[in-house]
Amino acid sequence: MWRDLRDVARQLKRAPGLVAAATLTLALGIGANTAVFSVLNGFLRPLPIPSPENVVILAAVLPGDDTGLRYRFSFPALQDYRQKTDIFSDVFAFDLRIGGLGTGGRTTQFVYQAVTGNFFSGLGLKAAIGRLFEPGEGEHPNADAEIVLGHSHWAERFGGDPSAVGRVVRLDGRAARIVGVAPEGFRGLFEGADMDGYLTIGSGLGRQSDAAELFTNRSVRLLTMAARLRQGVTLDVAQSAAGIVAAQLAAAYPATEHGTTVRVVPERFARPVPLPSLGRLMPLIWWLLFGLASLVLFIACMNVANLLLVRATVREREMVVRAALGASRRRLVRLLLVESLALAILGTLLGLIVGKAMSSAFQNSIDVGTDVPLRLDFDFDWRVFTYAVSMTLVTGIVVGLLPALRASRARLTGVLHDGGRAGSAGGGRQRLRSLLVVSQVAGSLALLVVAGLFVRSLQGAHQVDVGFDPDQILTVRLDPQHVGYDASRTGVFYDELERRIRAIPGVDSVSMSFSIPLGYIFGALVVRIEGEPPSTEPRPAIGDNSVTPAYFDTLRIPIVRGRAFTDQDLQGSARVIVVNETFARRFWPDQDPLGKRVDLPLVPGPLWTVVGVARDSKYFAAFEPPLPHFYLPQKQHPTFLRTVAIRSKVPPAELGARINREIATLDTDMPIADLRPLRDTLEGNIAFVLFRIGRLQATAMSVLGLVLAVIGVYGVVSYRTAQRRREIGIRMALGASPADVRRLVLGQGAALVVTGVVIGLVATLVVARVWASVLVFVSAADPTSFGVATLLISSSAALACYLPARRAMRGEPVAALRHE
Repeated sequence: MWRDLRDVARQLKRAPGLVAAATLTLALGIGANTAVFSVLNGFLRPLPIPSPENVVILAAVLPGDDTGLRYRFSFPALQDYRQKTDIFSDVFAFDLRIGGLGTGGRTTQFVYQAVTGNFFSGLGLKAAIGRLFEPGEGEHPNADAEIVLGHSHWAERFGGDPSAVGRVVRLDGRAARIVGVAPEGFRGLFEGADMDGYLTIGSGLGRQSDAAELFTNRSVRLLTMAARLRQGVTLDVAQSAAGIVAAQLAAAYPATEHGTTVRVVPERFARPVPLPSLGRLMPLIWWLLFGLASLVLFIACMNVANLLLVRATVREREMVVRAALGASRRRLVRLLLVESLALAILGTLLGLIVGKAMSSAFQNSIDVGTDVPLRLDFDFDWRVFTYAVSMTLVTGIVVGLLPALRASRARLTGVLHDGGRAGSAGGGRQRLRSLLVVSQVAGSLALLVVAGLFVRSLQGAHQVDVGFDPDQILTVRLDPQHVGYDASRTGVFYDELERRIRAIPGVDSVSMSFSIPLGYIFGALVVRIEGEPPSTEPRPAIGDNSVTPAYFDTLRIPIVRGRAFTDQDLQGSARVIVVNETFARRFWPDQDPLGKRVDLPLVPGPLWTVVGVARDSKYFAAFEPPLPHFYLPQKQHPTFLRTVAIRSKVPPAELGARINREIATLDTDMPIADLRPLRDTLEGNIAFVLFRIGRLQATAMSVLGLVLAVIGVYGVVSYRTAQRRREIGIRMALGASPADVRRLVLGQGAALVVTGVVIGLVATLVVARVWASVLVFVSAADPTSFGVATLLISSSAALACYLPARRAMRGEPVAALRHE
């Protein structure tokens, strides 16, 4: 083997051009695969905990839930799942919250998870320093406000100082003690977000609802529930047992649990939230992108195999001499495979660099339109390197096996019959090289079609009527509760801020709302319609928003019936509500909704009267179906957290600086978040992010595939033309014109390209059904995508054929004959 390695090193040293071309080609293919695998690995990487495969998410499925967003449980239901089944060694829960952490005279946003006492023990974690919560700790109202810091936040905000443990800070204006730091590498149970810290659910911080309600009211569903399976328990068994508990609860508590079922989902397939739609969509998207990267590697392998076939032809005499001196065919194959593996190793080393650059570029391109501390981890770990090594072995064998087998079959008589002229390959080898090029063209066409479909999908997403006008609007998110404001002081602060912003020259309108459409914060309330017959079915929760009167004008959401809110809709006056068109159609078909009344059980008090119908909008995702939605006046249903929306003619950067100054004038300690144009927030919506990811990845893969396919076409046509140099010289000597030579050369290239295009079109149409479910704004057989892809590959390949043709028709017949 060592002798083979020395021999290969000498041979490759004599062919620097081959080494450079093969290494670069394989680096592009392997780099693309490694980059995609690192992204997949980042999203699906197991939690840094003992036996992460045993951790599952329990997601509630409620009747009438159109969005799938009501997957959370109440605390009493959590207790039931703990007590009524023994298939789980631990059942724990968390709630994502945003607060304001004050220390060192500065208050900043603090994104944390409120957790049950057994959260860390259920995951099997131990503190980096200090302590973590104990089972049962903080699972009651008015629990002590104690904080476990996230490791990253401890390092960044506290400089990694161990003395931070025991320090008293202020969270939402309330004294809280730091008791420990979570282990390094653990970022919480919300994929993509790096939790700043953890509190117990009983601290009562971060939620406007009564803390006691959380522990007693089954309608208060705030907790994402997780569990650890006992050793040997399968997912099917867990699903069956959890289903039995759900049925028992539905029978025992029909008012809140009737019709409610449960899904048991492996933790890594429930990221970032256990929505059924995401569970179906995300694996398809990731495996589609992985398939595209594999296709790029396939094209790269075909290219290098073509190079090695040429090299095998040149080395026929060498192989014959080796065989004549006693080398067996097995040893010749081994020698050539070692050579291809050496090229694959060089390609992998360079490919790892290319892959790292590609994954970093991809990571930097993701902006989800929020100041929540996101940390997408696409770093290369042992899984990525193991994958790269396996790619090296597979690639080395794939690109080298056929050339090695063909070269090792060379016969002495054949070489002597050809006069020792290396390079006179037989028809079989020519057919093989042509087949490889056809495969490259077909694969490249498939890549281009998929890239076109994702581009068209993103275009379609942007053309969807979202129901409001996001342009010329700047938003900023505030929560005075983060610095300890009570409800009265919060109202005064927002009223004064609104007055100041309205006075800024160029500002057209200002509104405040709990959330903005297509943002990442949203609300939902259970609704009961007055006069509805009694039912044991739990009422569905419907998306809601608490807004100021100017909200509809600022976002330009038309009121199609009745009126919007006014300054007279105050606390103590008749309660009013504005519903959207889908809400009106669903609950009052063929009736006038104005004057109808609804009850919101979680907002005690008189019924709410419908005074207006707003046009439908998109609320959670651009591809969602029409959903019922309603609005409440901020004065009648006030919230601490609000998003201020400002429509103006002032450039966003200039207006943002002015808004910052106005907020600081009112309270220098007020944390400011998501100060950005509304258009940017929309671009961070999951629908647009998914399609941008698809477009970016597919486009990159298609460009690589196109370049490699064009190089393959050029190489084969150029090599064939060089082989026919004597024939072309004779034709020209006998009177053939340059145009005749051009047609001859272009014809042989065109046959390969047309064959590849036809095969590629048929194959792409056949497998189009695989990605049809992830393309919601364009048909998988979109003629524009197929047409543009066909034109692009055909024109690029035509250029690759034309260059050798031009060189051939400019050749001198005498020079060609003299060369022979």
